[in-house]
Parts: sequence; structure tokens; C-alpha cells
Amino acid sequence: MEDFKRVFKIMIIVFPLFVFGWCVMVVFAYKNNNKKIAAHKQHTEEVYGNIQFKGKVLRLHRIDRWGRVYGMMCIKLDYTNRNDFYRFDDMSCLKIKNGIVTLPTGSISNNDGYDKRVNAILSASYIEVNMDNSREMVFIDSTGNKFVQDYLYYRSANLVETDLLICDDCR
Repeated sequence: MEDFKRVFKIMIIVFPLFVFGWCVMVVFAYKNNNKKIAAHKQHTEEVYGNIQFKGKVLRLHRIDRWGRVYGMMCIKLDYTNRNDFYRFDDMSCLKIKNGIVTLPTGSISNNDGYDKRVNAILSASYIEVNMDNSREMVFIDSTGNKFVQDYLYYRSANLVETDLLICDDCR
């Protein structure tokens, strides 16, 4: 019985400390995640905020990496305010060269549940990006249905720099 009382007293002290420590970790993780989101948003605005383009989707390449599928969209330009652009870093990537845009789409994995965004990417035949500095990506399918993504996406997550060469043969 004495052993039980001793264990119970230890548990009364340890359990609240454990719960408090866990709560502190959750708060720090939340704050860190918000800082990362803000850093990505600021980076995107500084690097890509003035780039506008629209064009026909030539192909959506699927890149299977580490158990997920990522998309790299090849776009034949109808309009752009930048003829040449190249950027690959740890946060983002985009390539505009010879009238072709190589645009990352993010994860298009089956395990994402094919939400509206993924469906729009998979069925897009035309795309408009940041037209009139709208900060939107508009995916248009062959029937004219539009899906508006109200943020610019250029993240290079799980991509490698050579992935930007994937659209070089598209015309």
C-alpha cells in the first residue's frame, strides 16, 4: 500500500508537469508554423508579386517523390509581363523561358482526397496567374469552369532544381 501511495504522489507531481510541457510545445509549434507561413508569404510577394502570366496548359508532369506525387505544370504563354525568369531556392521556384512557364503545383497525391484545388489542377487546360496584380491563380478547365485560388503558389517543397527542366521539351 505504501508503494501505491508513493507512486500516486509521484504521478500527482509528474502528470501536471507533463501536461504543461506538452501545452508549451503546442504553443511554440503553432507560433513557429505561423512564422513560416508569414515568411513564405513575404518571400512570395517580394520575388513573384509583380509577375503576371496566362496561357494554355500543355502538360502536368507528375513527380513521385517520398511517397507523394507533386505536379509541375508546363504552360504555353499567351501573355506575360516577364519574358525570362528563373528562380529556385529552398522556398520557391518558377521558370519562364522561350514562351513556356514551368510552374510547381504542390502535392497532387491520391491520399490528398482530391479536394477542389487538386481537381482544378488536374483538369486545368488554361491558367491565369496574378492578372491585374490580383494575387490569384485561376485554373480553367476545357468546359470553361473556373477555380480561383486566392494566393500565389510557387513552393519548391520536395522538388529539386532539375525538376525545372521538365518542360524544356514542351511546345
